[in-house]
Formats: sequence, C-alpha cells, structure tokens
Amino acid sequence: MAYTKIFAIRARLDDRVKYAVNAEKTELNEKIGYAADLVKTSSVRFVTALNCKSAETAFDVMRKTKEKFGKTSGVLGYHFIQSFAPGEVTPEQAHRIGMAFAEKLFGGQYEAVIGTHLDKAHLHNHIVVNSVSFVDGRKYHSSPGSYYFDVRGASDALCRENGLSVIAPQGKGKHYAEWKAENTGKPTIRSIIRADIDRVIENAYTFDSFLMLLRRLGYVVQNQPNRKYVTVLPPGGKRAIRLDSLGDGYTEQDIRTRLAARREGAVPPAPVTKCKGRRYRIKGKHPTVPKRKITGFQTLYLRYLYLLRGTRKKTRFRRVPFSVRQEVVRLERYDRQFRYLWANGLTTAEDLEQRIAALERETYNGEQQRKPLYRERRDAEDEEGKARCSAEIDRQTASLREKRRELTLCHGILADVPHISQQVEQAEAMRQKQVKKEEKRHEYQR
Repeated sequence: MAYTKIFAIRARLDDRVKYAVNAEKTELNEKIGYAADLVKTSSVRFVTALNCKSAETAFDVMRKTKEKFGKTSGVLGYHFIQSFAPGEVTPEQAHRIGMAFAEKLFGGQYEAVIGTHLDKAHLHNHIVVNSVSFVDGRKYHSSPGSYYFDVRGASDALCRENGLSVIAPQGKGKHYAEWKAENTGKPTIRSIIRADIDRVIENAYTFDSFLMLLRRLGYVVQNQPNRKYVTVLPPGGKRAIRLDSLGDGYTEQDIRTRLAARREGAVPPAPVTKCKGRRYRIKGKHPTVPKRKITGFQTLYLRYLYLLRGTRKKTRFRRVPFSVRQEVVRLERYDRQFRYLWANGLTTAEDLEQRIAALERETYNGEQQRKPLYRERRDAEDEEGKARCSAEIDRQTASLREKRRELTLCHGILADVPHISQQVEQAEAMRQKQVKKEEKRHEYQR
C-alpha cells in the first residue's frame, strides 16, 4: 500500500530538495534495523537524481531551467510524499518504486530528486520536482483530477505490479492517519459519526426523521434542495462532512435503503468495515478501589477516563457531549498521563511544576557531563578509546532522551488539565439537564 500526498512549493525550493535527500534520513546505518547484513549495507544511501547529474547539484539545475524560460515566480516546484505501510516494503523496494513513480510522471520533462526516508516505521519517499519543464518551459499544474488519475493512479499501478496492497477508494479517499487508525482498531472522528448514524437509524422511520434525530444529537445538517450532497457538522466540529465520504452504507441512498428495510421488517446489512475490535483500558492494576486516597489531578483524570470508556458502550442515545466522545481518539494519551500522575504521586499543578524544575536541572547537568566526552572521543588516539567514549555518550544520550520525554509528558499534562476540566464540567451539566428533564417527565406522568 502506498499513500500519496502532494504539496505546492512557493518558497525555498532549495530547502525542500535538501530535506528530501537528507543523509541522516536516507542512509542505511546501524541505527535503522532494516538490513539483514549491516556490514554490507551500512554505506547505502537511497537518493536518486532524475534529469540531473546529482542530488547535490539538483537545485542549481532547477534554478537555471527557470531562468532560461523566465519562470522564476509562482509555484516553484512540487513535493510528493509516497508512504508505505510498516513492514510492507524493504528500503530497496521502496526506493525502486519511488524512482519508477517519478520516471513515469516526470522522466521526459522535469528535473526531480527522490529520497527514501528510513527514520520512521513506515518507509516513505520524498520526491521534489521542478515546476518548469526543461524541454519546453511548460509548467506542471496539479489539480484534483491530475492527482486521482495521474499521481494516485501511477502509484497504485506500481503497488499492484510489486504485489503491494492498494487503498480502495471511498468517496474522496482517506487520510493515511485515518486509514491506519481504523485498521488498528483505533477510533476516529468519522468512526464516531458513523456510530451515531447507526444508532439514529435504529430509532428512525423515514429519512426526514433520521435527519431530525441527528439534529437532536447536536449535529448541523445541510439538506437543502439546491445542494447536491447532504452534509453533517458534528457538535463542536470545525468542518462539515459529506455523508457519501463516510464510506459504503452511509451515502444518502444507502441510508434510505437501510431505513426502508427497517420499515419492511427486514434487517439491513451492516456496512462492511475493516476495523478490528479493540478495547481501551488502563493497563496494570486499576485503582478503582485505591490503596491510597486519590485527589486533585488524579481524580479529574480518573473521572474523565471513566467518561471516555463509557462512550464506547452501545446505548439508545448517548447523553455525553460530542466534544467529549470525540476525545476517545486521545484516550491512550490521557491514560498514559493518568498512570504517570499515579505512579509519581502528583496531584496538583505545584507538584508538576516542581517535577518539571527537577527534570530540567537533571537534563542540563546531563548535557554538561556529556560535552567533555565528545572532545575526549575526538582526541582519542586508539579505536578502543573512541569506542569507550561512544558507548558512554550513547548511554547518557538515552538517559537524556528519557528525561526529555518525561518533560514533554509533564508539560502536556499542564496543558491538557484545563481542557479536561472543561469537558468534565460540560458532561456534568448535560447530565444534570437530563436528570431535570426526567424528573419533570415523571411528575407529569403522576
């Protein structure tokens, strides 16, 4: 599977070229565990220049082409990213596909550089292309049509030729992050919307009543006669989403078909999904009956985690704000933060600030201790001395990396607490409103 993205470059084309061919990202070494024999492949660098002598001279060649045809402004180039699923390709295979992709689209007309980055679990190609043709000076123009038929089409064809999977098109397609999340069982905003639609269909009779129930859940629904597509905006959402972009089973016609099946007493087929089931829970010993008292931030996090886990349960209508339910996508982050607070006995902002200050001191001292080792390694006369210094540098670097991660976690908690507090208050206000509504209904029935 290869997922492709394209960006227009309007400034600093040279920076994009340098980034694409960055030696730290494109060179196979002992820090990147992709090779079977690192002794033989340690010097391999996955960089190729197309219609240029070398990657180092690529930008100068591109600049001269622009000057030759007097086209030095506007879109300077295009940056293509071709990502592969983790473990699906080798560095050699990924680079070979990237070269074939660039050759197929630009080989006879444009200069380009191809760099295969190995610094992530998912190998990916960065392809930077000059916007001006060295043959006739014509500019390459990107459009939705050229993307889906040329770029995406070429990439998918190469994937099939190499026996790789291809993302099946659904509406306008999926972002790689969404595709990856759904295939690993993690919730997404779209999966939450689909779940809401499923629950509403179970309680609706006609398409109009379906839309009415969606509005009751807080959705903004656009279904005017002059609109070609029905769109829904979830509560607190920033962008409206077309129903037909949610996949099979969720287009307007699919929903009408499912509602008709329900009216006729038949059970409509459930939409096919590739998502794997996944449960979210706090790992280790769950302090539901704590041995020590939970206060402050720990109480807040525990309550919020309870709310988020509760949103995964199937009920007739969820009495939790959408802004809270969509936070399920960040459940693992909040779970990790809670476990850190619990393990270190941190309950207040003051506790966290003291912890941050201590970590900053430790990080600074560690950096100062490591500095002489670089000089010692540089001045060492024998390989044994250099190896000893390198080992100590790596050990101290690993320790500093852990401290920096802990610092990032602490800062993240301080930043998230106000947001979590607001979400809990909002959920509690909705619960109280619902309680009053139920009390009034019971009074009327008496």
